[in-house]
Amino acid sequence: MKLLRIIAATFLAVSTLAAFTTSSSNAAGTYSISCKNDAYGMQLGTGYTDQAYVYNADFGAGGSGLSGAQISGQYLIGGPNSGHQQAYVGNDCIYAGAADTNGTAVVAGDVARLAVNAIVGAVSNRIDMAYAAQNASASATGLTFSNQADGVSMSANNMVAGLSFWGDYGNSNIENTQTFTGVRLDSNRYDGDASSYSIGVDKTFGKALIGIVVSGVSTDFKTTFNDGTYKQDVDTYGIYLAYKTSMLQIDIGFGQGDTTVNTTRRDLGNDKTITGKTTGDVEYSNARVAANFTRGMFTIVPSIAYRTMDIDLNAFTDTRPSDLAADIIGDGYLFTTSNTTITTTDDAIAAQTVESETMSVGLTVAANLGKMVPYIDLSYDSEDTTAATYKTEVGPDGNNSELTPSNSSSSVKVGGGLNFNLSSHISGGIRGGWVTGRDDWTESYVGANLRVGF
Repeated sequence: MKLLRIIAATFLAVSTLAAFTTSSSNAAGTYSISCKNDAYGMQLGTGYTDQAYVYNADFGAGGSGLSGAQISGQYLIGGPNSGHQQAYVGNDCIYAGAADTNGTAVVAGDVARLAVNAIVGAVSNRIDMAYAAQNASASATGLTFSNQADGVSMSANNMVAGLSFWGDYGNSNIENTQTFTGVRLDSNRYDGDASSYSIGVDKTFGKALIGIVVSGVSTDFKTTFNDGTYKQDVDTYGIYLAYKTSMLQIDIGFGQGDTTVNTTRRDLGNDKTITGKTTGDVEYSNARVAANFTRGMFTIVPSIAYRTMDIDLNAFTDTRPSDLAADIIGDGYLFTTSNTTITTTDDAIAAQTVESETMSVGLTVAANLGKMVPYIDLSYDSEDTTAATYKTEVGPDGNNSELTPSNSSSSVKVGGGLNFNLSSHISGGIRGGWVTGRDDWTESYVGANLRVGF
């Protein structure tokens, strides 16, 4: 019997080691055991192959010649019996760096960037439209040249006691393009969309404008790097002020709010879904200075803009479903009916603060063709956005496919559009463009705006 147990244990060790050397990126769930099952302590200790236990229902004290803990039904591979080599329960979780990381560590920084761009973009567009409405005529003079990247906007000026009400909606499609070949070969690849709305009310006082705005941003991403999803909602309220002279326009804004995050990812051991949820606080601010130069039919608007957003995410728990004894592969070698381990340990995700800070230098050039005003819109953005991070692997796997998380520092926006003025009461425009130069990132947009004056 002892010889049979040694042969069985050795066969298990050789088989798992062979599977490990053949591929470290094969399908997960070799033994259907959660990465946080107590059994995975066998290989996640020092050297993570120092020792492992194989359970055998037929093992007993009678005639075994063993004593102590071994008589309880444990046969030790490695450690004191190092002659029997070492064994893995499975290699599904050992090399799961990015794949074993909650999405907040990878995605939250980019969400801060997308959110502040959407909120500030909506407000900036409204300010431009408000000043344009003061000077607009049937000849299209004073039409807005917005650098907003997406959305449909509408405003109604001077409706009640000089107040103006406006709304804005936008949508962006983005993709992190970092190379991805397998869920256990580190990458921070993800893609999805972000939608936003803003509703505001403001009033002009001569050359000054003051308003309040309520905004919401919703993101919905597929997180390829951990075979999961990431959804974050950002809700804010803020105030904005602007002042315009014959040549210069200055505006500032600030606001605060809250956010909720829902994440899922795959437990590479048992293929079940890990879920997490947290909340947080949001603050943002922005400032912009623009100049307006007219040369014949052309209008040139250079600008410098600054915007920043901080998101403080609270600590939370990633909940791992417990294993099912009936699903565990290897029963009789790894476990018996009486000592199968099905309890898993949830993951504690620490609180973190993410930030996106951007300085933009832009230039808009428009041609006044009467009721139609085509324009081009260019900007260079220098940013400091919290970079993606993910867990380090438990041990090196000798694979060269692992990639450093993305960390963008600058980008260029190239866009253009056509503004129109149908009458003194109705004007708007269509636009499109793309963002280039940002590391591992693609972003394109199309949109329209509409202003209705009364």
